[in-house]
Order: sequence, then C-alpha cells, then structure tokens
Amino acid sequence: MSAKRSMTNHSHPKNKKNSAINRKKKNKAKRLLERKQRQKKKRKARIKRMLLEFGLSLFFLGIVLFLLSVFTFSFTKVKGYSMIPTLNNGEWVFVNKLAKPKRFKLIVYKDAKSKETSVRRVIGMPQETIYYKEDKLYINDTEVYERFLETEIQRAKSAKSSFTEDWFPKIATIPKGKYLVLGDNRPYAADSREYGYIDEKEIVGVVEMRVLPIHQIQQF
Repeated sequence: MSAKRSMTNHSHPKNKKNSAINRKKKNKAKRLLERKQRQKKKRKARIKRMLLEFGLSLFFLGIVLFLLSVFTFSFTKVKGYSMIPTLNNGEWVFVNKLAKPKRFKLIVYKDAKSKETSVRRVIGMPQETIYYKEDKLYINDTEVYERFLETEIQRAKSAKSSFTEDWFPKIATIPKGKYLVLGDNRPYAADSREYGYIDEKEIVGVVEMRVLPIHQIQQF
C-alpha cells in the first residue's frame, strides 16, 4: 500500500510537467495559427487595396483616353470603295484631329445632313482655281502632278482612256473655308465633283495611318 502511494507521489510531478509541455505546444500552435490568420488577412487587404488602386487607375485612364479621343484623335472605319487602291472598304484609320488639312492629304469629314463620315483626299484649297483636263490637274492654271495616281494614270493611257475625266467646276474658285476633295478611285468615286466643296467645319481630322488590318499598317 505504501509502495503504491510512493509511486503515485513520484509520478504526479512528471504528469504535471507533461501537461505543461502540452499546454505550451498548444499555445505555440495557437499563436502560430493566429499569426498565419493575421498574415492571411493582411494579404487579402493588400490585394483588395491593389485591385482598388488598379481599378481607379483604369477608370482615370479611360477618362483621359476619352477626352483625348474627343479633342485630339479618333479611329474611323473606311466605308465604300471611293478610296481604292489607297484604302479599302472595312479598313480602319487613325485620325489626327489637331492636324490641318493640306493638299493631297487624306481627311475624314462628316456630312452635315447624314452625319456619315467619309475619307477623301484634299485636292483643292480655299480660294484656288481647280480643273482637270486630259488627265492632268491644274491649280491656278498651273499643272500639278498627282504622284499617288501614277500607276492608274499610266494604265488608263495604255487603254487609251482617262482615269480622271475632264472636269470644270461650276464655281471656278473654291470659296474661303471650303475644300475640294476627291476619291482615289476616280472613275467611280463619289466626291466633290458630285456634291460640291466641303466646309472646313465638317472636317474631323487628317488621316495619319492605316491601323487595321495589322498586316497592312501604313503611315500616310
């Protein structure tokens, strides 16, 4: 009996020690778990903050691009076949709204009535006298060579025909603030020969380059 009591008395401190060790392990595991949970919450908060900042950046970038597109540039889809072979139906062009129209530059203009946009080439500037005779352009009675139509004009000559028919506008001198625009597909283009000069207020901008299709990107 006394021997059993003695064994019990000797084993009790050991059990206490084991219990203390187990509690320490549990507390350590608990602290480790809590630390991981805090780190996880911090990561989530950091990711949320990054996503919010990214979203706000995209939002403000969108506003900036929108304002730029309204005042400085735009993209326009070519419609029709009046600009063949330079531009084809369905292609997209980059338009600089700040550039001023110059002779032989491509421009985008919006019809005041239909609100449709078109791409044509500037041939005549305000207060110039323009006419075509024997496939030659005359500005203020001086011949001006249209290099961009060289191939088409040579083909027409070989076929004993003209690429641009003789044309004398009803209003000989282009009024101030007006422009004469023609399509590069002269035999079939709808342009100033049909609907007259266009007003500078109708001009959206100058075509700087073709952007689509990608394999035909070209600067003008």
